[in-house]
Amino acid sequence: MKRWLWVIALLLPAVPFAQSRKLQGYIMNPSAFGKIRSFCVDTHNLPPDQVEVIDHFVSVESKPKGLLTRLPWRHLASCQQAGVDALLRLEFPEDSPFSLQPRNDVKGVLLVFQPGRPTPIYETPAVTVAGRPRHSDDDPFDVKTVAGLLEYSAADSAVRMLIHDWRDR
Repeated sequence: MKRWLWVIALLLPAVPFAQSRKLQGYIMNPSAFGKIRSFCVDTHNLPPDQVEVIDHFVSVESKPKGLLTRLPWRHLASCQQAGVDALLRLEFPEDSPFSLQPRNDVKGVLLVFQPGRPTPIYETPAVTVAGRPRHSDDDPFDVKTVAGLLEYSAADSAVRMLIHDWRDR
């Protein structure tokens, strides 16, 4: 009886490692997702202010020790270059684009496409980043700046999901 207790005690710590980790996003095409070796960041058809935030995010996070360097993929500067395996697309969908109120939160989504294919092979769920509401007209914070910071944070969270899912696929 004592021997079985030792066997059970020794096996219990191994149980969590045997379980697979849960993905945070959705891999729609596992074989195509597994073959990615190079990528670019696609910003066509996005509003100029969002392109500016994404370009800043990519330039900062592509530096050594940056978030994009944690992906084992090679980052290509242009999506027109030959050899691009994947197009990363960051989007910040608005619930109501016609609202006159400043945005207090931003949703970020990351999609991964194969070049020339209309459907994504990977997608994160929407990441919502809440910000500080604007109280009055003399508020020192510029709404565009606050929205840009929120979009940067949402992009950061979405890319972290992608990195997690690449490692745990």
